[in-house]
Amino acid sequence: MARQARTAKGPSGRPPLSPLIHGRVRLLILSFLLRTGRAQTFPSIRRSLGLTDGTLSVNLSKLEEGGLVSITKTFEGKKPVTLVRMTAKGKREFKRYLEDLRAILPVD
Repeated sequence: MARQARTAKGPSGRPPLSPLIHGRVRLLILSFLLRTGRAQTFPSIRRSLGLTDGTLSVNLSKLEEGGLVSITKTFEGKKPVTLVRMTAKGKREFKRYLEDLRAILPVD
């Protein structure tokens, strides 16, 4: 009979530290978007965080699939522009992530 792995529960009774957010690059992206408080272009995120196109693209896709960011592709003249914005769900999930992190960190 196969054994079922137990998942640690946080103070709220759910697993702490969402793996979707907890990845280093995704945490950086969400922190940057929240700090700036507005939609950012793909190149501005890439430059600000020092990421490659591929790394940023893969991680944005995961965040978009999870509903934490929305990605809008438009044109300025004939030039394509990709805008990334944190969703309301993303803001809620990030706040929950921070609460979980605070709950497990030692307080001095």
